[in-house]
Amino acid sequence: MSTHRQRLMELLSQGTYTVQELSGEAHISTKEVLHHLEHVRKSVRPPLKFMVEPAVCLNCGFVFKERRKLHSPSKCPRCRQSHIKEPAYRIE
Repeated sequence: MSTHRQRLMELLSQGTYTVQELSGEAHISTKEVLHHLEHVRKSVRPPLKFMVEPAVCLNCGFVFKERRKLHSPSKCPRCRQSHIKEPAYRIE
């Protein structure tokens, strides 16, 4: 039996997932997924890379490229709207 982190690493190695999708696949809360993702990000070693597809504001198109936090931003700094596509993660 694998741990939650092992399961998340396995999923992320197979495809790109948002926190919500990982929560559903791993059957754990989104809060737990975010906690485990922090550790997964730190434990991925070369030649593998932890990749982040940044969040995007669906109103003005602002891309959150420099964001280091894994959870989805609440508002766009440019237009102040909260209609945001959440970031997605993968291991390649």
